[in-house]
Amino acid sequence: MLRLDWNILFTVINLIVLFIAMRIFLFKPVQKIIAARQEEADRQFADAAASKEEAEQLKTQYEESLANAEKEKVQTIQEARKTADQEYHRIVSDAEAVAKQLKEDAKTEAETQKAQILKNAEKEIASMVVDAAEKVVGGKSGSEVDYALYNEFIDKAGEKS
Repeated sequence: MLRLDWNILFTVINLIVLFIAMRIFLFKPVQKIIAARQEEADRQFADAAASKEEAEQLKTQYEESLANAEKEKVQTIQEARKTADQEYHRIVSDAEAVAKQLKEDAKTEAETQKAQILKNAEKEIASMVVDAAEKVVGGKSGSEVDYALYNEFIDKAGEKS
């Protein structure tokens, strides 16, 4: 059979004491250090996740503001085109009105000048007729006077033109 020896008993006791001492002085501090490092790693992962989420939110806000800026740009361009089109039509209508007024003024002035020219021509013709009548009437009568007046009128009219 097996025999129990005092050496085996002391060896077992030594092993138990050694185990308890290692557990108290080695395993507990190492477990505390490992737990602290695990907490630090977990905290860093949580911070990284929060930073990533914040970055995603900022990215979303940036994309929204970029889309809004694009919409504002399109709207501004449309408003500018509309304003430019209105200004174009206003300028064209003003120019048409000015051109129409100038045309009417020129037409009125042309008609006035035409009337003056006709009036002056009538005066000249009347003066020529009177001059011719005085010259011819001086010594002739009837159809001779008419023929002479006609010839003199034609001669003077030919000289003036």
